[in-house]
Parts: sequence; structure tokens; C-alpha cells
Amino acid sequence: MRKWLVSQMKSAVISGILVLITIVGGLLGYYGLLRDSDGGFTLHTHSTFEPDVVVMGTELEGMYLAQKAKKEGLDVLILETKERLGGQLIQGEMLYLDGTYDDEGTPLMQGGMKELFQQYTQGSIRTKTEFAHYFHKLIEGIPVERNIVLEDLKVSDKKVISLAYQDGDGKKRMVKPSYLVDNSDDAALIRKLDVQPLPGLEALYGSKEREYMSGTYMMKFRGVDWDKFQNQFWKMTKIERAHTFGPESYVNSHIAYGFPPIVSAYELHNKNELNLRGLNILNQGNGEIIINALQVYGIDPSREETIARGMQLAKEEMPFIRDHLRKHMAGFEQLELGGEPNELYIREYNHYPTDYVLQASDLMSGRMFWDNVSVGGYFMDIQGSRSNREGLAIGRPDKYGMPLRSYLLQDYDNIVTAGKLVGASAVAYGSARIQPNGAMAGESIGVLMAQMQGRSLKSTTPEEMAQLHKRMEHTYQIKLNDQVAKNKIAHLSEGERVELDSGRITLLKGNKIAHHLPFIRIRNEGQTVAYNGIKPIVIGGIPWVPLSQTFEKLGQGDATYDEENKRIQYTFMGRNGTIPSADVQVLNNFVLISWAKLAEELGYQWDWNEARNEVIARRL
Repeated sequence: MRKWLVSQMKSAVISGILVLITIVGGLLGYYGLLRDSDGGFTLHTHSTFEPDVVVMGTELEGMYLAQKAKKEGLDVLILETKERLGGQLIQGEMLYLDGTYDDEGTPLMQGGMKELFQQYTQGSIRTKTEFAHYFHKLIEGIPVERNIVLEDLKVSDKKVISLAYQDGDGKKRMVKPSYLVDNSDDAALIRKLDVQPLPGLEALYGSKEREYMSGTYMMKFRGVDWDKFQNQFWKMTKIERAHTFGPESYVNSHIAYGFPPIVSAYELHNKNELNLRGLNILNQGNGEIIINALQVYGIDPSREETIARGMQLAKEEMPFIRDHLRKHMAGFEQLELGGEPNELYIREYNHYPTDYVLQASDLMSGRMFWDNVSVGGYFMDIQGSRSNREGLAIGRPDKYGMPLRSYLLQDYDNIVTAGKLVGASAVAYGSARIQPNGAMAGESIGVLMAQMQGRSLKSTTPEEMAQLHKRMEHTYQIKLNDQVAKNKIAHLSEGERVELDSGRITLLKGNKIAHHLPFIRIRNEGQTVAYNGIKPIVIGGIPWVPLSQTFEKLGQGDATYDEENKRIQYTFMGRNGTIPSADVQVLNNFVLISWAKLAEELGYQWDWNEARNEVIARRL
């Protein structure tokens, strides 16, 4: 009898649990709470929901905007055309975060991105799962619809008055928000309006077709002995490290970056479509790492076939990169492939006209604006593309303002751009694109939307902007006004400023200017000298070339720069030599030297054909 009672009680408990699960599941379904593919809960909207703000796309910068708008009392709806959430951060697994700092090394990150970066550097957020948890917490309670199809935008008097879409279940829906934010990596919202984009990299390089910075396939590996890697790096002398790994390479307990000599020694199997650039490595613990380095050319995020092709080409290259790293990196001897990202990291798409388009001279002069919504920083770094595999390093700003007007789409009163769609020239975009810059702007604009109560953000007055600045500082500890930055281009002529804005020059230390466009060639004994990772530049009318690669390619030689003693020691054609008091430039982790000085030391006669941008050299 007792056994029967126990059995019945167990059955009743189990039945009760099943009923409870059914009820909870029904409630979750009714209220729209469903677990998504990355383990977070997503709140889905219901048919009567009318948002104040619609955010299109789930890139991180726009999620900060959505969070602040909701916190300030607005109803927000997030729409995603893709099946998965999180964009570059979660699906592209671009987990090696770029920080922003001024010339003194003071962090420029504020607000939510500052909090994220603190957790990142402390090691509590390193893996995709940890980043996904942060992401879902950020948008907790905000309705999300994914896998939607944007069908129509109704426009009246320069304002989008309604947005019609089909949700993931095929149901037709329409919303009439006050503000619409394009936070996608493919301008999903703006493309629907047929806005003509600004000139991009094709204007810089003279290409016939649209050209974007390369996408990136984030390389995932396991089997790394990080302690061995770090210890071996720091056991070397400074001169040995600079020669073996590059003068600006670095390793600590959680990240490593640089290593251009290791990269330059790798022979790509698909040189036309791929490039291996300097390694940005994140230690995720337990022998797992993720590396930002494998670039894919020809990626247009609005064309799925280009992304699928790029993913496949990168996957085919991965085993060869693994074998190369095993051979050349201490601690990587047992390296194995560690999985694949769901998507490519999309670095760039079209640039669209906003009420103010940031220029390189704005950034390098440290210009601040009355309508600052962010204080930005970061090297102006144009990553490689089809026309220029190595990319361009333009210059390092101290810090600069980013105005509200650079996030307001021209000719529309209620369309806001976010993140990678910031209004910037293709040159200024090299710095403006960095996540902390756009994240701060997103937070500020989200708060401003609530302050403006449905009015166009374009009608914001200086008094209202001052009110926003005060609230951002007092409530969210984000300081946007009264910022002072270094003007690093005061010495430039007007013509040189034009060259800077057009991307034709690089600003070096000591107020030196280098011309990198048009590209120059070094021809030795009738053969073009091919460089990897960087191209020669012109300073003061004289070509400058990468030190180590030039010695290697001219005569199977080698050269090492001793920074402390300012001298170069080399081996060339079987003899050893020293260049005392050597004048060098370090650019993109490469040591460069004047070709004139090198030719004199090694016994070369040469002619510089400036009209053809070509050096003709022959050994005496």
C-alpha cells in the first residue's frame, strides 16, 4: 500500500511539473519570450505594439541606442533581416575588441562600451557565449523580430511615416515609429529608400567598380600553450623581438598583436581573393584563441553570394595557415582548427550622405562640434582591398568630436544611421568606424530621442544639445562637451590638407609627410621588387622602403634595427655591415629606411623616375 501511495505521489508530482512547464511555455509563447540560437531570451512583439523607435539590424552600436531609448521611456522595436542576432560581434565573432585612446594613452571609452571593455580586459568576457550573454542582457525586455523581410517604407514630406514588413512566421505587419535607425551592416533600411551613396575606395584608387575594405574570416584555433608563447616572446632581447616579430608587436596574458615577419613569410594559396595581415590574437582560455587577420576581398554584404564565396575560400585556406603558425610560433606547435564563425566580419559598406560628413582633417585637427554625440579616437586605418592589398595608414588623431549631424541621413527628417553607417568619407571612416566611437554616439542619440519627444532630431537647438550633454554627464557619466584635443595638422598647407582628405598622404612622427599614392615601384636589374604587408612610400621626394624585406630581396641578406643605439646591423652578399645614426620610420609595424641611404651603403646606382613613380636600380 505504501509503495502504491509513493508511486501515485511521484506520478502526481511529475504530472504537475509537466503541466507547469506547459503553462510556463504557453505564457512565454503568449508574451513572446523564446530562447534564441545563442542562448539568450528574446522578447517578440505582438500585433498591436506601436514603437516610438525602430532599430533595423543588431550590430552592437545600435543596441546601445535601443537600450538608452528604452531606459528613457520610449517603446523600441528591433528588426533583424538575418536569422541570427548580434552581427559582427556574435555571428562574425569579431571578439578582439579595439579600444580608443588619446595620444597620452588615456582611454576615450565611456558609458556601456567602457563597462564592456573593463570586463574584456579583466578576462570575464572572452568567449562567444560570454559576449552573447552580455548582448542579450543589453537588450533585455526590448521586442525583437528576426528573419524579417522589409517590404515597404511610406514617405511623406521628407519623413518615413510607416514601415511594412513580414515577420519570421510570414505575418504582415506595419509600424509607424517617430524614429527609424539603420544599424545593419548592409544598409538594409537606407537601400530601400534608393539613396545614392557617397564615393568610396574606388574614388581613392581609381577603380571602375564599387570597392570596400576587405571582410574578415575570424580564425578559431585550439591547442595553444599561451604561457609558452608569452614567455618565449619576452625572453628575447628587444632587438631580437623587433627583428623576429616586428618593432610594435606585443603579447600579454590575454591578447597579442603584430607579427608582420611571420605573416610576410606565409604564401597564400589564393592570393587573388585572400590576404593574411598582422595578427590580432585573443586568448580565450583553455588553449583556445581567435585571430583577426584573414581578409577576404570582394565582399558586398548586400549580395549573399559574395559572402558565401568568401566563407568557402577562407575555410579552404585555414589548414595551411594552421601549419604555418605551428612552424613559426612558440606555443603553437599543437595548434588545431577550433570551429568556424557563422558569418564574415563585415568591415565596410556604402557611405551615405548625412547632414555633416566627417573628413580626415576633422579628425586629425581634433575638431569638436557643438552637437557632439561622441568623442572618438583610433588610427585612420584603411584596410586592404582588391586595389591595394596592404591598405593605407593615414595618421593617428589625438581625439575628435563626432556630431549628431553625421548620424542624420540627408533629405530625411527621421532616419538615423548607426555604427558603420556613420557619415564619414572613405578616408575618415578608417577611424570613425571603430565600435567605441559608434557605441557612445548610439547611447547619446537614444537619450536625445526621448528628450525630443517625437520631434525631428534635425531641429535640435544648441540649448537642447547643451541639455543633452548635461544629462549624459550627470546620469550616464559620458562627457561630450568641453573637450580639448591636439591639432596635429596645423603645419599642413591648404593643398596638403586636400591631399589628406583625399587619402593620398600619411602623417608621420616629427611632422613628416609621406606620399603613398600613386603607388611606386622598385625595379632592380629589370625585375620588380615585390613587398609583402607594406608598399614603399615617398618622403621629401625620396622613396623609402621596408628595411628587412629589401635586404632579403636584393641579395638574400638580413638587417636588424637597434632602436636604442639608432643603428642598423646587416648581412649582405656575404659581408657584415653597420649603418650608424640610421634615420628610420616605423609604419604599420614595419621599419622603413630611405632608399637613397640604402643604395649608398650597398653600392647601388639608381634613378628616380617621378613621372612613372619608379626607381630603376642596378648594382655597381
